Amino acid sequence: MKTAILLAALSLLLSACATPPPVSGSVESKFGGIRLLPDGRIEITVNPKSAK
Repeated sequence: MKTAILLAALSLLLSACATPPPVSGSVESKFGGIRLLPDGRIEITVNPKSAK
């Protein structure tokens, strides 16, 4: 039983040290947007002000 608990704890610790899965997403507003790309880069866009 102790061996099974030890192996389970070891597998959890090893998975915690692995690289995280790629994350992506975006936030948009009327002023621009922010995108998080899967390779870790951040892309910021700014919309120009409309002139009257």
